[in-house]
Amino acid sequence: MGNGPAIAAYIAETSRRALPPEVADMARLCLADWLGVAIGAADEPAGHIVRKVAAGWHSEGPSTILFGGTAAAPFAALANGTLAHCLDFDDTYVKAITHTSAPVWAATLALGEEVGADEPAMLSAFVTGFETAARIGDGLGEPVSARGWHGTGVFGRLGAAAAASALLRLNAEQALHALGAAATQTGGLTASFGTMAKPFHAGKAAMDGVVAAQLAAAGFTAATGLFEPGGGLDTALVQDRSVTFASLDSPGDLSGWRILDNSFKPYAACHLTHPAVDAARALASLVAEHGGVGSIRAEIGALAQQITGGKRGEPASPLEGKFDLKYCVALGLHGHAVSAADFREPWHPDPAICAMAGKVENTVSPEMGFASARLTVEFADSCRETVHVPVAKGHPQNPMNWDDMHAKFDALVSRRLGSRSDALFELVRDFGRGDVLAEIRAMLARL
Repeated sequence: MGNGPAIAAYIAETSRRALPPEVADMARLCLADWLGVAIGAADEPAGHIVRKVAAGWHSEGPSTILFGGTAAAPFAALANGTLAHCLDFDDTYVKAITHTSAPVWAATLALGEEVGADEPAMLSAFVTGFETAARIGDGLGEPVSARGWHGTGVFGRLGAAAAASALLRLNAEQALHALGAAATQTGGLTASFGTMAKPFHAGKAAMDGVVAAQLAAAGFTAATGLFEPGGGLDTALVQDRSVTFASLDSPGDLSGWRILDNSFKPYAACHLTHPAVDAARALASLVAEHGGVGSIRAEIGALAQQITGGKRGEPASPLEGKFDLKYCVALGLHGHAVSAADFREPWHPDPAICAMAGKVENTVSPEMGFASARLTVEFADSCRETVHVPVAKGHPQNPMNWDDMHAKFDALVSRRLGSRSDALFELVRDFGRGDVLAEIRAMLARL
């Protein structure tokens, strides 16, 4: 059958595929995370600018733009998808190194609202979008990132197109053309990390996915062989062909649920900093006890060094700070939660934190992967402590649960909603089990 037709058939069967309870629950957890980080980004300049520009297009449509107005689905998806990634605090499917929920939930909610889909249909469409992004991107996250591509702008765009195709109830042939139309718009560069363009990757992926599905529904056609091993998309991303798409056309290739391996962030910084931050926070209580810090050695993976390790520890903006491993380690050693509050405008980083960041020496270790790090601190009194983090908090092997998510959600949302934050969280937790979306919209309208 081939990869493309197999994935397209999977998308077309969305309405006939029952979600196991644990999968539906994980989709709700993704929604809680998505909404929390989007609301928490209310004051972020990138989100404000995109919302303002989208509103200026004066599109007619019923799809909600968070913090103001409605628009046609593609424009709402753009605004909300950008907002959900502004804090760089949203979930990650590690094998594809893709912030999947930001574009896929943005596309699902915007188009779902436009076509009048019910909550179970939106939940199923989101899962289809997530699974599509994850299956196409499985194993390609690190090689694609190492070559300068942002997985969210690649695989997240395909996930958004799949979710939108499911909501429009496209047949398999139409869904394949929607995926092709989304794939040819692939974009997002890691060189843009630490700038407003990074969250724009997620918003544009959401928008492009919706547009691709709408075009396919109207009869638009695109290349259909892009998803085969060596078929075009993989060889464009990894031009030395050292890695290609895996085969997805055999029985069982599309079975199981990749969403159960999703990873959530306890820290509002690049995921690659998290294991080192875990280690730093574990050592924070010892800093004062030993009279301060003499030197810090961070053993990290090669990708962590490439994306976050080359900075000096003196970020010029909050966005830069999120991608500065030395600065994030220093925050952790100072006892900070490394939360959204640590990366807000106006930006006046603590000189003491920058000074400690200057003491961090990064070393690439083949023992360290995406979610692992080792931190050795020599204190001012010459005592030395080492903490090895084999799996960072939030990784599927060290997961965040609903209680963890509630705490994260409240910290982000209570700044806007106060005590109503708990009520909104419980509504999200019931999404798809009743008619709660109208109540959620009503609460969001009062933000």
